[in-house]
Amino acid sequence: MNQQTEPYLVSIVTVTKNCVQTIARTLESIRAIKTPEIQYVVIDGESSDGTLDIIRSQGALVDVLVSEKDGGVYQAMNKGAELASGRYVLFLNGDDQIVADGFNRALDILRAKHPRILSCRSSTCWLNEADVEVLTPRPMLLLFFNAIPHLSTFICTPIQRRFRYREDLRIASDYDMFLRLFIRGYHFTVSNLITAVHYRGDGISADRVQSAIEIETVKRNNLGVFYFAIKFIEWLNQNRKRLCPAQ
Repeated sequence: MNQQTEPYLVSIVTVTKNCVQTIARTLESIRAIKTPEIQYVVIDGESSDGTLDIIRSQGALVDVLVSEKDGGVYQAMNKGAELASGRYVLFLNGDDQIVADGFNRALDILRAKHPRILSCRSSTCWLNEADVEVLTPRPMLLLFFNAIPHLSTFICTPIQRRFRYREDLRIASDYDMFLRLFIRGYHFTVSNLITAVHYRGDGISADRVQSAIEIETVKRNNLGVFYFAIKFIEWLNQNRKRLCPAQ
């Protein structure tokens, strides 16, 4: 563990388990932006494929490294938030990467405006890396689906620790936390900067059936009676052409 005398601005937390094929690009992107303002925390779920060897070979790049069994990705993320020393927490998966230019410009916003939550854009690359989708944060749409890209969202550390990720969910816990923040009136400062790239493969997050189930659970749990109003609005949107045919 590295010693730091000045407070960190941002703690980046990466959760890993058997990411030997992808962790190098994540670490390389961290090296490109690592300064004394940036703390890098890695929470590993006892990888057995060489991931830890790659991480340990990075020397002082990693400020905090924990490798132990956990109850899943969201428990590991909560653990990382507890170990974070920065004013803000940012989560980066073990197969994703930081976009240095956008990230450094986002730091300027954090220094100048001190937002509670800063949500930037991210790029999603699909399996073949040829199809790229740019995700833009749209807080008002959280009532309907997860409209906040978590790997490009900086959250004040005390807020992150207070709201925590639900550990009973496998996919939609980040949506649950963002929706709870939105409902309770927390302001999302939105930026068009692209700060991260997410590579979407065939892991658990690609399970669309489970994702849809969890999204509905999150909305039902958080919206109460308003859940039915949201479902009605969704139904109207899906059926608007049938209900209002073109003249």
